Amino acid sequence: MYRIGIDLGGTNIAAGIVNEAYEIICQESVPTGADRSSEAIADDMAALCRSVCVKAGIPETEIASVGIASPGIANHDDGVIEYSCNLPFRKFPICAYIRERFPAPYVFVENDANAAAWGEAVAGAARGTHNSVMITLGTGVGGGIIIDGKIYGGFNHFGAELGHDVIVYNGRQCTCGRKGCLEAYASATGLINMTKEAMEAHKDSKLWEVAKTLDEVNGKTAFDAMRLGDPVGKAVVDEYIGYLGCGLSNF
Repeated sequence: MYRIGIDLGGTNIAAGIVNEAYEIICQESVPTGADRSSEAIADDMAALCRSVCVKAGIPETEIASVGIASPGIANHDDGVIEYSCNLPFRKFPICAYIRERFPAPYVFVENDANAAAWGEAVAGAARGTHNSVMITLGTGVGGGIIIDGKIYGGFNHFGAELGHDVIVYNGRQCTCGRKGCLEAYASATGLINMTKEAMEAHKDSKLWEVAKTLDEVNGKTAFDAMRLGDPVGKAVVDEYIGYLGCGLSNF
């Protein structure tokens, strides 16, 4: 039997088929389109499940389960995405919705960083350990904690949302509604915002050689400019790493 894993991200949705040896045998991704409805995004998730089966030549009936890794608060007991600050999901019954559109007998949902932490504990860098912490850096900042071989979620499935620890009092606005969260500084989104601000303040920076316009800035722009010897790019990278280090040292 095989299993499908879905990584629901703020930028892309990725799906892969995994065999019993934890090997990814087929994968595919599509843009998330985070400005769309929850239903439209979930429809694409179900379509990806069908697509990877066709691509791998595996009948849908051979899929034992589907696991969904979602940003935000994922209630694995009820199969509901309670809240995701970068996506439109609000108390959305994602597991039931996918089961109606793809014939897997079981569909599960878990916070994406928790799922990543569990994956590392079972088959990755933390394999063989009983306690570990995982930090994911993407559109947001996620955290996953494994204690005594079990995912720690807290009483409200929000226990490991390390990206929303405040590291700067009254700091940058975070998408969660608070200010100064680690996510506002150490995510790709935060890095892009800092890069754009540096470009606007330093018109002679080589950042403008790497990204011709502000719309072209991505998470690599400052690093690429730094490698070209640009002091402004290096300052952005140093600031970003400093905030990341500050957050990690608090966990």
